[in-house]
Amino acid sequence: MKHNLTLKCLCALLLAALLAVPAFAQNAPNPSQHKIDSLLSLIKPDSPDSVKAKYYSMIGALPGNPDTAIKYANLSLDYCKKTDTLFLLRNYNFLYISYFNKGEIKGSIPYIHNVISIYQAQIPKESKNLSSCFYVLSTIYGLLNNTDSATYYIKQCMELGTQLRDTAMISKSYKSMGELLANKKFYKESKSYFLKAIELDSLTKNMIDYSLGYIRLGEVAVESNKDYYRAKKLISKAINTLEPIDTKNLLYNEKYNHNSYLNYAYSKISDIYIKLAYLENNKTYADSCRYYHKKGSSQNLSNYLSYNYTSVEYLIFYHRNREALNLLTEIKPTVEEKGAQNDKRQFYEFLKEVYTQLGDYHKALDASEKAHEYALALYTDSTMNTLAEMKTEQAMMVERMDRENAEKLHAAEKRQMRIAIISLIGGMVLVLIVIALVFRVLVIRKRANNVLAEQKKEIEAQRDHIEAQNKEIQASINYARRIQRALLTPDEAIASVFPDYFLLYKPRSVVSGDFYWVGQFGDNKVCIVADCTGHGVPGGFMSVLGMTNLNYIVGQDIAPEAILNKLRDAIMWNLRQNEGNPEELTAQVLDGMDVAAYVVNERQMTLSFAGANNPLVLIRDGEVQVIKPDKMPVGISVVMKPFQSVTMELRKGDCLYTYSDGFQDQFNIESEKKFQKSRLRDLLLEIHQRPMNEQRELLNLVFKEWRGPAENQTDDVVIMGVRI
Repeated sequence: MKHNLTLKCLCALLLAALLAVPAFAQNAPNPSQHKIDSLLSLIKPDSPDSVKAKYYSMIGALPGNPDTAIKYANLSLDYCKKTDTLFLLRNYNFLYISYFNKGEIKGSIPYIHNVISIYQAQIPKESKNLSSCFYVLSTIYGLLNNTDSATYYIKQCMELGTQLRDTAMISKSYKSMGELLANKKFYKESKSYFLKAIELDSLTKNMIDYSLGYIRLGEVAVESNKDYYRAKKLISKAINTLEPIDTKNLLYNEKYNHNSYLNYAYSKISDIYIKLAYLENNKTYADSCRYYHKKGSSQNLSNYLSYNYTSVEYLIFYHRNREALNLLTEIKPTVEEKGAQNDKRQFYEFLKEVYTQLGDYHKALDASEKAHEYALALYTDSTMNTLAEMKTEQAMMVERMDRENAEKLHAAEKRQMRIAIISLIGGMVLVLIVIALVFRVLVIRKRANNVLAEQKKEIEAQRDHIEAQNKEIQASINYARRIQRALLTPDEAIASVFPDYFLLYKPRSVVSGDFYWVGQFGDNKVCIVADCTGHGVPGGFMSVLGMTNLNYIVGQDIAPEAILNKLRDAIMWNLRQNEGNPEELTAQVLDGMDVAAYVVNERQMTLSFAGANNPLVLIRDGEVQVIKPDKMPVGISVVMKPFQSVTMELRKGDCLYTYSDGFQDQFNIESEKKFQKSRLRDLLLEIHQRPMNEQRELLNLVFKEWRGPAENQTDDVVIMGVRI
């Protein structure tokens, strides 16, 4: 989620208000030189250091060029003593704001840390100011795309705000955490933080910040599954909350936030309406877009570009392509000079569409190639950085395992470890295959576009060729999928352990973040169903980590609580989740998995269960029993207690069900509701007496009808049922 509101201004205002000193703009005119000269004339060579520190600090406070403030704030610091707390705070603040206004955001960070150090020495007196500094520092790291450090400092802010019962700061922290999680595509967790912020703002009657929570929820609805209808409702609620507010008696910051949020809401809802207009070919939606677009304005670069891009989409919708071309020509210098790569990609995609509508295919092709270049640059930066981190982590893990365990492992344990390493390498190969295939698609498209540039007629001739190559690529992707499935427990192996069972396994993407693991050790039959963080390639890689670790763990200890405890230790060690300061880590992640694990002994007719957020459902004699899990994941979390198990007697005919949350959380477009866990349990109760293969077909049928088209599926799905 981008920081589209003017966060830089908000940061500067926040700390300036905190320390009661003026903020100043980079391009503001210099104050009269005689004011500086007057203050300098008061400084004599034999003046005490305290006098020099005072007057240099006063010069730094004068509104004007940031370089002037930096120069004199540093001079003041040269004469400050460690006990001159007031001057130190003022000078550090001048330096922080000056670097910020110059656009040198990184340069401001050391001075905020200096302010934090002073406040930490004065706790609890300055605790509220300290929490504000943590908030500002988190926001700066967010602007720098350093999400690990941003997350660390917003947690510090949240903890301190909770101790002080500062509801306003807690609410801001919740929203910031929601944005950080949305940026990482943890949309479910992100929504929970925004909802917490909304609830808190509602209780404290803070209606301005209350509206921002709904704006953020609307953005998540668009980013997570392009649910424009829900986003429209959420952002409309924010607008209906903000518009009636009388701003006459508001404080400056409150009025600033009100106007910024309302203008931003107008911009977002106008963009949503034009998307709906295209989706349904509905002019009413396009007119609504125009209505809200006129009410908004472009306050900064990001808003300026999105504001004009919405205008372009509106003009294209009504086939006013010449006007759209004129507008794109007008904003092109700004895009080229100041726009980010994603802004430039969007610009050239619009330009390609306009030229295509005008029949100028040569210029459309040029624009298409430019759009592909920026898209490829964005993708390359993201994927190659991720891949480099994966390779480094893999090499360090293998080296560390070999060094620490070489002398301790017996021959059988070494074989198990080699299997784990080979499987991990297989997972890396899977990731590389998918990345290579994506690059291959881009290369094919570029080659096709080069041919199309020579002659328009050849475009049609090349389409069949590209389609055939796409089919070949899809076949290769399906093969990558089979590689991952080869690591899952085979159907025949499951049937040999649990003869009367069914398995419903429906990945959302090519590869899945859900997995299952079944094995038998003497009279003990082990069944594990897990839901990893994310889906697609990231979720698939996490599932490989889970399965390979289970191959090593299960067999040494088959108690379900021991399996989960050891699996958590392994995952945290694999991902380096328990090492060092977040600022110093490059691979600190919040990944993990929710797991349901049980062991059945049919000779003794006993069941042992342990769960990490995922329950076990037992149906006996027409009654549903939900065996609750521990409320923590397998991975790093706020609560880190040992997992506990439950042991109970089994009866012949008992039905055991374990599953991920993909089925119950599936969204239905028409009803705008999730399927819900209670409805899933009722469905299992209704069908549990039927043969297991028939249960699977019924569950699959219900899921398809609720989901609609396959592209509507929001998460991976796995359900395993076993009859004793």
